[in-house]
Amino acid sequence: MNKFFLIVLVMTLGLEAATKPKEQKNIASSIEINNETYILAALDAQMRQKHDLAASYFETLYGKTGRKEYLYQSLRMVEQSNNGEKLTRLTQRALAANPEDQTLQRFAVIALLKSGKYSQAAQESLTLSEQTKAASDYALNAEALIKLGNFQGAYVALKKGYDLTHDEEMADRISLIMYAHLEQKKEAITFLREHIAAYGNSKIIGKRLGSLYADSGALDEAALIYEQTYDLGLDPLIAQEIIKIYAYKQDIVKLNAILEKSGVNDPLLLELYVRNKQFEKASELAKKLYKKDQDPLFLAQSSVFTYEAAINKNDPLLLAAVVDGLKEANSEMESPLYANYLGYLMIDHDIDVDAGIVYVKKALLAQPESPFYLDSLAWGYYKKGECIEALRLIKQVESMIGTEEQEVNDHLKAIETCKTKEKQ
Repeated sequence: MNKFFLIVLVMTLGLEAATKPKEQKNIASSIEINNETYILAALDAQMRQKHDLAASYFETLYGKTGRKEYLYQSLRMVEQSNNGEKLTRLTQRALAANPEDQTLQRFAVIALLKSGKYSQAAQESLTLSEQTKAASDYALNAEALIKLGNFQGAYVALKKGYDLTHDEEMADRISLIMYAHLEQKKEAITFLREHIAAYGNSKIIGKRLGSLYADSGALDEAALIYEQTYDLGLDPLIAQEIIKIYAYKQDIVKLNAILEKSGVNDPLLLELYVRNKQFEKASELAKKLYKKDQDPLFLAQSSVFTYEAAINKNDPLLLAAVVDGLKEANSEMESPLYANYLGYLMIDHDIDVDAGIVYVKKALLAQPESPFYLDSLAWGYYKKGECIEALRLIKQVESMIGTEEQEVNDHLKAIETCKTKEKQ
């Protein structure tokens, strides 16, 4: 419980006790202490979402003090417990003693809604709203009308409330009714745009307008309002909507920008970096993801992208770091792709050809027909001077995918030269 709130509460109760006549001081103090105990118990039950218990405490306080705020709070707790029958019973009992109390009349409408008596709720809420002219009562009337399927009536009621307050939640509900139930799609969008022009954008309004634009196929407009709304509060759910639009439109530049800005889908951003050959950024992002998730796949990817981003790929320090990273990743996961990459790297740079062949063969155990893994193995045998086996393997690769792949073509030429020299 909020300690500052308790201090204020106790001080307030103390002040009330101090203002009592002196001859009643002892009696008043005991009453106030007793009331304070009930207040604290009620608030504790409320915080623990024990609504029925909280309601009973507030009801006791009302009986002891006659203060209506305790009665109202008791009814609110019953309302939150979703016990429509009990709320009806208690409200009717309270109204019998206070028939003109509009707050109790409001609770009576809520009780009718919870009990499924929508027609009666609509009639009583209409009467109440005509008396109070309060936006909240117009909203209550609209809720009952929506339950009855009277969307035109609900729109009229909500519009009356909106014209009084320009409340964003009312604007949201009005636009949804117009768009989904009254066949006023363009008008709903115009209504929200006019609301923003007059009263400013917000998370609720921006999300709704973006969704209406998207549903109507106006994706550019949807993305724009979503971007403007995202900037208001950096809501990751709104960022996801922007990402969906740019991914659908294949607008890679804008997709890349929102992914970098929001950080809500780093794996997708990593894919974009790789697609655009931004290997330095890809390496850093994969490293970040590995630190966050401890997934060895990201360690392997970071190592590969570090190598691919390097200008001097023969730098001994670079190769050592890349090989170490790939070895660690391969020790923690089974991935033929990264086993082959590590093996080929060790073979091609003459780091440890025999060990490289072991990694390539491990990849081939998982995918024995992969021409790319067979190419790596052929290159390993070539590096060892075993030209006959190298030629057999590279010819197998050639029969599978041809020699349009530049690396395969280069390997074939080198291995054929190796075989010629061996014959000589």
